[in-house]
Amino acid sequence: MVYNKIRKIIFYFNYKLLRKLRIFLNKDQIIYINNQKIFLPPGHLLSLYDQLYPKYDHFISKIVEKMEINKSVIDIGANVGDTLARFLKNNSELKYYSIEADDYFFKYLKKNKEENFTKFKDRVYIIKELVGHELVGNLTSTDTGTKSLIINKNGLKSKALDEIISVNNIENIGLIKVDVDGYDHNVLLSGIKNIEKYKPYLFFEFMSENYDGYKLLLDKLNTLGYEEWTILNNYGDIIMEKKNFEEAKKIIEISNKNKKYVDIFCKIKK
Repeated sequence: MVYNKIRKIIFYFNYKLLRKLRIFLNKDQIIYINNQKIFLPPGHLLSLYDQLYPKYDHFISKIVEKMEINKSVIDIGANVGDTLARFLKNNSELKYYSIEADDYFFKYLKKNKEENFTKFKDRVYIIKELVGHELVGNLTSTDTGTKSLIINKNGLKSKALDEIISVNNIENIGLIKVDVDGYDHNVLLSGIKNIEKYKPYLFFEFMSENYDGYKLLLDKLNTLGYEEWTILNNYGDIIMEKKNFEEAKKIIEISNKNKKYVDIFCKIKK
């Protein structure tokens, strides 16, 4: 027990020291996901999460394994393309649309596409857009691996997901994954016409700060027939798997009360 604690302290000390050094020298990180070299910003924390939380981001990447080859996957908040790398490992026959609004992370997404995914050029598309219904704001500056939208009338203007799908001729949508730190409900509601049309699998993050918006989304999905729900914590551990809507609501309400973030996967039973 004492030995493990000492190892943990040493690990954190070394990681923090190296992270500060990378940031000072402005030196990119390189990690490997399924033998694909992924470039990360100097202070990005994905390298830490990968070591500490082996289930992090693995649930959703496995969902694509058995999806039909004519389907499309939309990844909103694609960051540097790390989830894309896992998607392609598990199913390279799908079409992937990776959407990232932030200039800084989009630069890395583009670089990782050019370095790793050129052989999938007819299946991988990257799109730089802020997605949502009438969102206007700026993305906070951080090097940890995530950015949040701060509402500002002079900032970026969003495009509805339905519009982006139409403009980019995205068809046969099998999965929509959203991770945009608090506005996932807005993003999905802005694509509700296509969700109703294609009834894709959905994966998104619940954050208690915008509970009313999430409640509106959840009730809408329930009316559309989304009746199989799985909930995970932020580190990829399953809290509840393949339960009905009412059971999912109870977990979400507890998460809201305790100010906990959870990831939600739901689908319509075939």
